[in-house]
Amino acid sequence: MKPNKEIVLQNKLLVRHDIIEEELTLIERESVILGQKRCDILFKDRAERNLYIEVKEVADDKAIKQILGYRALVKDNNSRFMLITNSPIDDIYQLKLQELQIEYMSINKNDIQVRLKNIIEIPKGNSIYRTKENIIKKLNKQGTIAEVIFEYIANNLHTLDTPIICNISDGIMFQLVQCNKKFLSISTIGNRLLFHFPNGNRDSIYIKYRIAIPELYCYKDRHLEDSHINKDKEPNQIDIRLKHIMNLKYIKPLIDEAFKQALMSHKPHI
Repeated sequence: MKPNKEIVLQNKLLVRHDIIEEELTLIERESVILGQKRCDILFKDRAERNLYIEVKEVADDKAIKQILGYRALVKDNNSRFMLITNSPIDDIYQLKLQELQIEYMSINKNDIQVRLKNIIEIPKGNSIYRTKENIIKKLNKQGTIAEVIFEYIANNLHTLDTPIICNISDGIMFQLVQCNKKFLSISTIGNRLLFHFPNGNRDSIYIKYRIAIPELYCYKDRHLEDSHINKDKEPNQIDIRLKHIMNLKYIKPLIDEAFKQALMSHKPHI
């Protein structure tokens, strides 16, 4: 899968939205508009107007067309629409954006410093849960170990220099601000803990840990054994049911491994 270079800039703007303007309130990321399109970020401004922001590496005709599509669906003269790019915007596109009354900014992600005292929760569009607490409640009996895992990450892996956000969707998805991929998820779908290894070394890590943690499994193990389908839908993921996690100590080495791999993958972005 081709990495989305814009995600790191999105992450930084979600927690440092003061760079865009003062007194913005985050509503959600990947905001769904009329069930048809997803806009990268939705804020409320100080005047209680919706501010829809699309984040791109560069400005081009495709990006402008996307924003025009959002505006056509929203049909609200009071809402604002903005394009934010990582690279400087060419004069020709600045003129187009001005003519179309689309706001714009150019902010290089490497110029944004993020130092977070605590993990920040980021709701995603269409999520019925919105907060970590609602996810924990949904997990019922497995909510206790999920809370323990969250606290371990918040108190031991998250630091000022390695800030972590958690996206709230149908679960809690942990992501380094400086990474475009999550490294760990607590999912309400099947009440699972999911380890993500986007560097392509999932199989070797799985072999390394499956003897000590025999309840680990990969998608292909559960779904492809007696099937003509040979595609692994989750080639970078290792799963375990929360009910099989006896305590934090049992699973901590693999959590640390996923975090270490995420740290290694973000070095080129610094």
